Amino acid sequence: MENVIIGIDLGGTNLRIGAVTPDNEMLSPSVIKSSAVAYADKPIEKICEIIADYIEKNHIRKVEAISIGVPSSVENDKETVICTTNIRNQEGEAVFSHTNMAEGIRAYFKVPVFINNDVNNILLYDIAANHLEKQKVVVGIYIGTGVGSSVVIDGKPLEGKNGAELDIGHIPYFGGDVRCSCGKTGCCECYASGWRLQELRRQYYPDTEIQDMFTKHKDEKPMKDFIQACAYIYAVMVTIFNPDTIIVGGGVPEMADFPREEFERAVNENTGRDVMAYGFDYLYSKEFIGKGVIGAAVFARQRLEI
Repeated sequence: MENVIIGIDLGGTNLRIGAVTPDNEMLSPSVIKSSAVAYADKPIEKICEIIADYIEKNHIRKVEAISIGVPSSVENDKETVICTTNIRNQEGEAVFSHTNMAEGIRAYFKVPVFINNDVNNILLYDIAANHLEKQKVVVGIYIGTGVGSSVVIDGKPLEGKNGAELDIGHIPYFGGDVRCSCGKTGCCECYASGWRLQELRRQYYPDTEIQDMFTKHKDEKPMKDFIQACAYIYAVMVTIFNPDTIIVGGGVPEMADFPREEFERAVNENTGRDVMAYGFDYLYSKEFIGKGVIGAAVFARQRLEI
């Protein structure tokens, strides 16, 4: 196996790694617990160990680059992680905070190394998988445990001044008074997220498994309010960016019996009229464990071509 990019999706729970070919085929995927990195005395050295072990076991002869997606904003150097709040050590501290992750890995393997926000990588995968590369504006919003978003304009991911753009899960929800895990009050994640769905289950439907929430209760008020809250987030982003396509993804919209028709109606009703005069397409991201791995490789190839 040669001429591959090693793609890694480093999540709060699992680290997924795979070799990705130039035609975006993922070979020999492997999954380990992220705690192996989070609890290591030297986390970056541990990542190098995991990559080296993967390369050896899969007889990879040539690696073009290594690309890692992290659940955090990343500075515009695409090397420095701002703060991985979902990856913490045994003392409860964020493992990577204003940390250049790429430097040590690059020194170890002597190949280009790129770090990117994991949602940015997933959107790049969805664009490639659905052949949307020629569209002017594509917006992806992924509601999982929290809320992540990414925007690609003319084929290029939107970047803020420092790389901390589009932290949409922590924009204020008007009138919100729920305390968020980030320390603020009233973030939209408090009303539209996987952890909010878990709270609804505990409060109203303790005998229902989380995967059955829409199947059994989508017509009841707590769940209808939840769908409305999710729709508001998409409506805000659609109104701002006037996209060709809005990609709806993450563990929540990918659940069984998610009420797409009701959700789209709520988005359309709350989107600005000028945008709705032209309309946009909905595309639902399909569940696939390799999205972050392949998306990381797509991102690396873009950077190699710069």
